[in-house]
Amino acid sequence: MKFNFPSNLFKKDTKHIPTTPDSILIKKLKSVCEQNNLKVLENSTIYHHDKNIVVPLMILDPNRGLFILEYKDWTYEDLQYYELKQSRNNQHSKNTLAFDKIEGFINTKLNEILHNDCVRFFNFLVAENLSFEDYKHLSDEKKALLPYSKVIFCDNEEDEILKKLRDASQIDNSLEEPDFILANMLTQYLILNKGNISLASQEQINYITDSENFYESSNTICLNALALSGKTTSLILRSIYLKLLSKDNSVTIIEPTTLSCDMVKKSILELIEYTIVSVDITSIDVQTPNEFLNSKTPKYVLCDDTPLIEKNLLKKIISKSKKSKLTLVNPQENYEHSYKLTKSFHNDIDIEFIQNNPYALAMQKINSYSKDKEKTILCVSNIDTNEKLSYDLASYISNEAIILDSSKHLIDQQKSSLTLSDYKNINAQRSDIVILLDICEVSQAELSYAINLADKKVFLIYQDECEAINTLKKIFKKD
Repeated sequence: MKFNFPSNLFKKDTKHIPTTPDSILIKKLKSVCEQNNLKVLENSTIYHHDKNIVVPLMILDPNRGLFILEYKDWTYEDLQYYELKQSRNNQHSKNTLAFDKIEGFINTKLNEILHNDCVRFFNFLVAENLSFEDYKHLSDEKKALLPYSKVIFCDNEEDEILKKLRDASQIDNSLEEPDFILANMLTQYLILNKGNISLASQEQINYITDSENFYESSNTICLNALALSGKTTSLILRSIYLKLLSKDNSVTIIEPTTLSCDMVKKSILELIEYTIVSVDITSIDVQTPNEFLNSKTPKYVLCDDTPLIEKNLLKKIISKSKKSKLTLVNPQENYEHSYKLTKSFHNDIDIEFIQNNPYALAMQKINSYSKDKEKTILCVSNIDTNEKLSYDLASYISNEAIILDSSKHLIDQQKSSLTLSDYKNINAQRSDIVILLDICEVSQAELSYAINLADKKVFLIYQDECEAINTLKKIFKKD
């Protein structure tokens, strides 16, 4: 019998996806990584164009590069009595543990996106049932195919494992940040915000890929998300992931307004174009509640911002989705299965609470920031304050203040660096500076949504303390 090494583990097989067992050696390897700032990646699916590979085990060392590890349960008897030969693809390679298909796939993807090789590769064998003592008795020919420095033996201690990983290469200070590498490699977890690349949080990753497990017992799961935690981005990534799993998956994202639908469509298109994956953007429907109720029911329904949707419409959405797999974002009711997003992706945003004359101070802030033509400003208030601001600002500042109408499409909105909005029309209008007035007159959900639209700074200006102010101060640790 012959063992070709490495075996072709990465040919797509719908019946069997390779996995790495949680053995003693693997636990030891994970412990080494956890203690030394190395990122372990298990059973990662990498998508590019219309193809994908599943890599059972990788380690990202921020100082060296990407380690690709192949797990084998070969025993000494297996290797002693059976023929081990280099696979045909690697016969002319100096590195006998060269995973050409994996490296080639990842390199091609990263080069097409970034136009450079942003990571180096190192290859190891994790020999679950082979000790170093056994290895010493193998023939020289087999040792040449399984070089000592590239094999992690079952009796290796943690310090020995760490030494082998570190001996693979000297420290390379030119490497990109680990999250940047992972985000560009793993489309389903890539967040693209104004050209900036970041990796989804572990909370988002859990929802994007793990939530499928809960649909066996219930058709509905909920996503409870705090302000600035990336809930809409999570829905977008989840929808793209579902289409990557199968082109036949029908997916609809429900957004409260026409404008927010357009903004989500724009984000989906930008992400698909950047990551170079074969997902038809028209196959992901983004609809308002009324559009959804008058259309064909899909397999997956992702309903964003449920507190901003009228209660009777939400009941109809839930009823229509009984045979679908439904996600509700921040629902008022409790559901058996839920995910939470508590990590902010905008930690650099400055949130300031100011108790003062709201109207007068808002005028001052708008006047001050409007002098910087590069900054965009969004001021949110109730309808009466909104109209008064629009009238007074016309003679107070040089910039034209545009009143947002979320019932219109994005293409029909006037462009200005200064936008005024009431809390019902605010959907998806991101700005550098967000100024919030009439805070105690609106719901916590509307306030959280408004805060989430800021890229740099938020002013919450109020006359008197109220429950909403106190709650937000606790959330943002300003009390």
